Amino acid sequence: MLDMQPLPGGQIFRSLEANMQARPRTDALLSALGPAYRAGLALIERFRAAPGIDFRPGTTVWDLRADGTVGWLRGNAAGYLRAPHVVLASGAMERPTPFPGWTLPGVMTAGAVQTLMKAGRLKPEGRIVLAGTGPLIFLLADQLRRLGVKPALIARTDRLGDKLAALKRVRPAGIPALAKGVGWLARLRLAGIPMRTGISGLQALGGEHLESVRLLAGGKNMDIPCDLLVVHDGIVPSTDLAHAAGLALEWKRDDASWRPRTARDGRARMAPCPSFTTGPCRIRITGDARRIGGADAAAAHGRHAARAILADLGRIARKQGGPDRTEAEVRRTLAARPFLDAAFPPGLAARLPDDATIVCRCEEITAGSLRVAIRNGAADMNLIRGLLRCGMGPCQGRSCATTLARLLAEAEPGRPMPPSPFRARPPLRPLPLGALAGMTGLDPALAQVESLDDKPEEIAGDDVHA
Repeated sequence: MLDMQPLPGGQIFRSLEANMQARPRTDALLSALGPAYRAGLALIERFRAAPGIDFRPGTTVWDLRADGTVGWLRGNAAGYLRAPHVVLASGAMERPTPFPGWTLPGVMTAGAVQTLMKAGRLKPEGRIVLAGTGPLIFLLADQLRRLGVKPALIARTDRLGDKLAALKRVRPAGIPALAKGVGWLARLRLAGIPMRTGISGLQALGGEHLESVRLLAGGKNMDIPCDLLVVHDGIVPSTDLAHAAGLALEWKRDDASWRPRTARDGRARMAPCPSFTTGPCRIRITGDARRIGGADAAAAHGRHAARAILADLGRIARKQGGPDRTEAEVRRTLAARPFLDAAFPPGLAARLPDDATIVCRCEEITAGSLRVAIRNGAADMNLIRGLLRCGMGPCQGRSCATTLARLLAEAEPGRPMPPSPFRARPPLRPLPLGALAGMTGLDPALAQVESLDDKPEEIAGDDVHA
């Protein structure tokens, strides 16, 4: 098991072991994060007690190939390993939401705030505004309330009409999850935390750092003094490893994001393009990296994928006929998803940014610069990357690819969305030269360089850098 984090637990149960061991100093934090966070300890203890697992924390995967080859980095040591089956559980990322001022110090995502709370044991201070949509907004606000921090405002892009329209999608198995959300909302109301719905036009204002927030609510502009703006517009699958492995992705128009194409048990499909490998695909994708469903759904689908692998290895009998127990559990844990998707549609990212807004924050490229390149004939994401360096920064396009794809579609209505983000190349994460020089487990076949003709053609007669 290769895990980028120092302790098992992923995002949901991040640093749980360390926080439990640090009691009573962390009692207030553990109480604020709630019983759902503490419940992960039993799962972590079962994992620790399981024999025969080679657990490698603090390990980054910088290359992945469909034949089961994995490039890893730990400290200054790197190498390759290969397995007959690879389970990709890289989770999700928060939907990128370019808006004026989103790169100012003092603007953070909800997931980043949770990480600082869980791993850093930090508590935000000052005037806090939470803006966006989705259940995580309510959960984080309730956790802050428990820590004694009262947000100045919860500014939601969703409306009551979204909830009423979504009621027809409620399924009996999803009612417990919905009741949990209603409980968060009720506690926030009782605590007297101001809340506005249907907001739009979000802007973060300030010089060297965030000073205030401007938004449109009820037809009127509001300017709110603010020290910390926490934004969240839902989450989308993290597809960079799957894309780098040459796996097929599909664009979800209603969600404005890519997700991998897989069978029900998570087995991935190869994209119809040149590949570094031959033979069958040995990768299964599970959890939010496959389909957004939350912690319970990720655990259920992990069991389902594991059962499929055991059947492939001949360790258990393959289920004949209808769905097995684990597949039924996956369906149950996803029962609330249709309602949530309709009740909390993308809001901050629903409209494309204006020309002055930065889209690629690594290279500080604005939407206007991208639109100029598109008008001058750049109709391909990889061509635009070569011309403007959009997507060449440390995030490797994770923050800007979706917006650029939508800008291309804006220029030509009806145009099909790109089948994938920017073409991916290893290393997907920074790889020190010292680690590269001392690499172990190098397969000679992996050292063969395959040249792909993907260099952008120059646009004759126009200089988009002008």
